[in-house]
Amino acid sequence: MNEVWIFANPIAGRGKGERLAKRIAARASEANLNPIVIFDRADTLDAARFKHDARAAVVIGGDGTLRTVCDALVTILGPERVPPIVVVPMGTANLMGRHLDVDWRDKNVEERVVAAILANRTVQLDVAKANEKLFLLMVGVGIDAQIVHELDRVRSGPIDLTSYILPAALALQAYQYPSIEVTVDDRTVFPMGPGMAFVGNVPEYGTGFPVLTQARSDDGLLDICVLPIRSYQEILKMGLLALAGEHTEAEGVVYVKGKHVRIDALEQVPVQIDGDPGGHTPLVIDLLPFHLPFIVPPKA
Repeated sequence: MNEVWIFANPIAGRGKGERLAKRIAARASEANLNPIVIFDRADTLDAARFKHDARAAVVIGGDGTLRTVCDALVTILGPERVPPIVVVPMGTANLMGRHLDVDWRDKNVEERVVAAILANRTVQLDVAKANEKLFLLMVGVGIDAQIVHELDRVRSGPIDLTSYILPAALALQAYQYPSIEVTVDDRTVFPMGPGMAFVGNVPEYGTGFPVLTQARSDDGLLDICVLPIRSYQEILKMGLLALAGEHTEAEGVVYVKGKHVRIDALEQVPVQIDGDPGGHTPLVIDLLPFHLPFIVPPKA
């Protein structure tokens, strides 16, 4: 149990991810741990390299990197063998870092990460699957997912918040506001009509404002919010209401909790999963019957 797996997106932070992984590995060795640095893509990991149980798994990168690493570990090891996970945010939104109140931004980040591993203070978070893809944070169906798909189409390297400007303009220009139908635990909560939907475990979204205002990441339930959206003007209106935390009170908005969600549409509607492209509708989401452990700093 002395192994510490350090997964890093080497291009995260424009190359800082790789350098930070090596610094954390060096400090872990000084603390009599056995660090194993892994730069491979999560979907290409070889099960043979995970023969032994680990004390922790450090994930350096954005929310997408975190999701794919967790998905790979659950697939390879089974949920019972997944070690406590340390999130070292180095992406654009870093919603999981915000949610866990993780802030390693100082020159001694490797010291603090290893100290957290040794202290082993953990929280247990819900996990779900969307069309068989594991997710930790939030799934979006509609215009936000269209923007994510556009970004994926035009991006050529590391991104920041400004990278979303062109994809957002392209998506808003072409979007047709398709109809969706949302069913939660076998009950139709939003009959077929123009709208966008969010399903997830945490309140935070995008730059941190709450969309799923009542969400708890450990309550054994998914939160579902469906917004009736028929035009660009309604997107702006709902956006402003969301910034003020008042969108759930708007006319026609549906907010419920459940464990099984199905979203159908009259045509294919784009889906985003934890900020990455997630295909198109139809979409089936299920809360999984286990939690994943995450290590947090003592004051988080």
